[in-house]
Amino acid sequence: MTLRYCHHTLCIAGRSVPSLAEKQDTPFYAYSLPSVQERARAFRRAFPNALIAFALKANRYPPILRALAAEGLGVDVVSLGEWHLARAAGFPPERVVVNGNAKSDALLQEAIAAGAQSINLDAAEEVPRVVAAARAMGKTAAVAIRINPGLDVHTHPHLQVAAQGSHFGVPPEQVLAVAQAIAEAPELRLAGIHLHPGSQLLAAADWEAVVAAAREWVGRLRSAGFPVQQVNFGGGLGITYTNAPDPQPAALAEQIHRGLAGLAPLRLAFEPGRWLVARAGVLVVRVVQVKHAWGQRFVAVDGGMNALLRPALYGARHRIWPVRRREPARPATVVGPNCESTDVLARDVPLPADLAAGDLLAVLDTGAYGASMANAYNARPLPAEMLVGESLPPADV
Repeated sequence: MTLRYCHHTLCIAGRSVPSLAEKQDTPFYAYSLPSVQERARAFRRAFPNALIAFALKANRYPPILRALAAEGLGVDVVSLGEWHLARAAGFPPERVVVNGNAKSDALLQEAIAAGAQSINLDAAEEVPRVVAAARAMGKTAAVAIRINPGLDVHTHPHLQVAAQGSHFGVPPEQVLAVAQAIAEAPELRLAGIHLHPGSQLLAAADWEAVVAAAREWVGRLRSAGFPVQQVNFGGGLGITYTNAPDPQPAALAEQIHRGLAGLAPLRLAFEPGRWLVARAGVLVVRVVQVKHAWGQRFVAVDGGMNALLRPALYGARHRIWPVRRREPARPATVVGPNCESTDVLARDVPLPADLAAGDLLAVLDTGAYGASMANAYNARPLPAEMLVGESLPPADV
């Protein structure tokens, strides 16, 4: 992301963080617009003919959504509220993918009436509900089968959504029956299959298994007479949350095109969220007090699990940088203000030895699943959000 120290003061997209904090109470999220645009363009360059549908659950801030829509991306929604946010941000219905394991009737009807790109069926039991919604709207619904191939990918157990026993997706033994039910319903049109393996995938071997599953199911369905035209790989491409480089869409593209060779015509679709926006965001918090106890230094800040839930929920690790850098640094445990023992943002963080109340800290790589998971626990207000940086020239992809 466009985050660096300018004369020992942290800057995002050319703006100093202290200057932002003068205009906005902490805690708040600041997002780099150039970072979002650069990553959107990198994904489109890697897959120029694919539908790149941003996973709106990762970040629902309207200016970011408008920026991504302007870059030509689509969007993946899982609720009626997300559908409305997507449409208000300028995403045309033909670039909106509808996911979820408990879609409301209202969402189905609005999406079908508008002509959503695809309704991804999560269960055999969902087929008659989509048929009824399409009939009520007097429309034909494009649908895809979300297949759960039972893959054990290398990620946090809470982020696996295509493993055996998961409540997401159609299990293998039901896929052909679901395809048949779609074929027999005049209100439905089979667009393709959906194979979202889980979030935060870093290993190429995990994608090999996903691509192999896609190849297998395209072949099986086509052999059975069902015209599969699209494979949606969902999201999954992760970031390292460290200084190490992230996996890149270009490398993923080579792997997928090699694995699916000979299956044309076949359109690809993706639903990236984290990879596009995580690096773009920082959570800015203010030190309330520094406490020395049990041989440790506890730095209490004004935003914890209410502002950033991921460390408490997943044990996620985020780097934390002082907004004003100075030496020497000493380890500290950064804790939030909430009355929970799990309200710990990070341990063993190297922070200035003279850190004191009023100092600002930046929690890095929080552009995804930060503000979107924020909550009002302990009756605290939700963190504010802002977009920083000038627009880049028009996309050339």
